[in-house]
Amino acid sequence: MAEGRTADLAALNRWIGAALKRGAIAVLTHRNGDMDTVGSACALARIIGPMARACGLHQSTIARALVKETGADFLQFDSSGAAWPRQLGGVIIVDAGGPTQPGVDLPDVPKCILDHHAAGGAFDLGEDDLSIVWDCCSTAEIIQCFAEAHAPDRLDSASKRLLLAGIITDTGRFRHADAHALSCAGRLGTELDFAAFVEGMESIELNHSQRVAIAKALTRVETLEAGRWFLSHTRAGTNEGIVARSLITAGADVALVSRRAQDETRLSARANRAATKGGVHLGELMQAMVARSGGEGGGHAGAAGWTGSINEVDATSGFIALLMSSQGDLQ
Repeated sequence: MAEGRTADLAALNRWIGAALKRGAIAVLTHRNGDMDTVGSACALARIIGPMARACGLHQSTIARALVKETGADFLQFDSSGAAWPRQLGGVIIVDAGGPTQPGVDLPDVPKCILDHHAAGGAFDLGEDDLSIVWDCCSTAEIIQCFAEAHAPDRLDSASKRLLLAGIITDTGRFRHADAHALSCAGRLGTELDFAAFVEGMESIELNHSQRVAIAKALTRVETLEAGRWFLSHTRAGTNEGIVARSLITAGADVALVSRRAQDETRLSARANRAATKGGVHLGELMQAMVARSGGEGGGHAGAAGWTGSINEVDATSGFIALLMSSQGDLQ
């Protein structure tokens, strides 16, 4: 492991030790609650021990299913806000690159930021705070490396499954995995029937309303030639990631799905391997959306998101324009 990353993990271990002396640790997810953020939070809380608890506003369908399957503890806050323990020693925020991404007001305690990509906006860090941002495919990889270095005996079967699921989903079923992600997944999967685990994740059953919402989103698909790339875009009421992945499977180079909820518009984008190899970086495009329209956005090359106050039409047209102009920059 690179010297800088080894130092990061040692700093994280010291931060956790100091926080535990002050009280409990909340491991907080981002508000969209995908598998990487929820799996990372639940696994890290298990690795730290009984004084830590994973929490957040939302769990995606697949995250909720894996939390239940592994018996992990996740405290889901209601929309009225967070319920923090009386004696809180610190908050670890996983997979959330900006201060508003958790969707709750942060308590006045030391915080630790663990992330794998920039997402627009920056946390205001004090002398007791820590920020670790690695250039890797998932936050789960950071948690795994920390456990292997400082708490190998606490990296149990449930934690391994949660972290592996996070890597699988954030790499688009390994389509965008690099050597580090593949190495981490290989170490996590040594005790698993790997194929059965992936198939089990893909077969997690959606409820009837989710199936209807996804089907409706797929009937609204529009396609266009966005420069070199075949783009499919639509609106969805739920499960934007599943819709976007379906569009990629159906042949799109880039898939864009918008959703309007609680006076905010969210864009979720996915790109196939050909597009990312050809220079498309969705995370950078979503950061460009922040410069264009405000809000928060970011991600990695093959999967990214943005949230802001403009309407869906403006957001979609803005993303398409940025995609087109980015190709001009590459020529």
